[in-house]
Amino acid sequence: MIKKAINKVIYNDSIRALGTQIFRCFPGLAADYCKRQEGKLCLAEALQQFQNGVNWPEGASQEDYLKALDKHQVSLSEYLHQFEFYKLTEPERDEFITRSEMRALSLKLRMMFPEYDHIEMLRFKEKFLARYSELGFCHRRWLYMPEATYEQFADLLSSTDIIAKPHDGSLGEDVKKFEKQEGPQVREIYDKLVWAKMVVEEYLHGCKELQAFHPSSLNTIRFITIGYNGKTMPFGALVRMGIGNMIVDNTHAGGIFAHVNVKTGEIISEAITTDGMRVANHPDTNIPLVGFQIPRWDDVSDFCLRAASHTKNIITGWDVVIRDDGLIEFVEANHRPDIQTMQSWDKVGSKREILNLLSDITGKRITI
Repeated sequence: MIKKAINKVIYNDSIRALGTQIFRCFPGLAADYCKRQEGKLCLAEALQQFQNGVNWPEGASQEDYLKALDKHQVSLSEYLHQFEFYKLTEPERDEFITRSEMRALSLKLRMMFPEYDHIEMLRFKEKFLARYSELGFCHRRWLYMPEATYEQFADLLSSTDIIAKPHDGSLGEDVKKFEKQEGPQVREIYDKLVWAKMVVEEYLHGCKELQAFHPSSLNTIRFITIGYNGKTMPFGALVRMGIGNMIVDNTHAGGIFAHVNVKTGEIISEAITTDGMRVANHPDTNIPLVGFQIPRWDDVSDFCLRAASHTKNIITGWDVVIRDDGLIEFVEANHRPDIQTMQSWDKVGSKREILNLLSDITGKRITI
């Protein structure tokens, strides 16, 4: 039984290695495969929503959505809310890059440029924190629970509130906050976090200017860089905030996000959600968003561009916090950031802009 299980693992690893070799020879094939898989996920999600009932606006229909899904691998949220595909002609739809296409593009770039296929450093939080703490971009205390002793965890929790996250999680899912505490219950917390392979971190407090919008979540900046072969440039930026009782600011967890001028750090759009809500003021505190100047923008921009120069990943999304003690640090980084969300504010596609930038910086024609 054990021998059979080992042989199965070896076989699966061999198949994956062979698949990677083929994809490296044919990057377009990798992108097509990824788009098909992402399209299946979009369809499964849409079918669930069809069962619950969809309020189709004028001009939208299930039939038109399925056609758009087949060609663009567009999610139902993108079709109805983020991009409002149902209002667009086919040439206008072609100008957008969907989340599925963005993921396929990320895979294609990794296959085309294997020396920039270092996603594990960004994907796994314990590896990211170890590397970027060493480089001086992260300052908080943290532990990877499968490697932490009970004494280390108890010492951390007795001195500060903590945030616990899945070490390979995304979208703000399964994030938990624990208040500073001591006592016999700490052992039970420790055992559960070890079992779940969580990363625990010292709870961060953001600067008063951004925390004023929504005090219970850590409100952060997503700064996107494009870099290759020593050339690095900013692509775009947005600010993210929680709403209601949220302790995270992730957009896919229900938070709001607004467009930031990447050169000046000024908020230049209303905030939106992935389900189409648009607000000029924060819905909880009523603080106006448009025109707000994010503090220390030049420092934030320089911080991200310096980090990008240490990173073997072509498109990177840096989640940045300006702390209440004045330090700037990364919460995490993303190896395939959702650039497509930046098309949501004015409903103008940026596929051509993204592909042209990538072609210019790599010296190779990039398509998707």
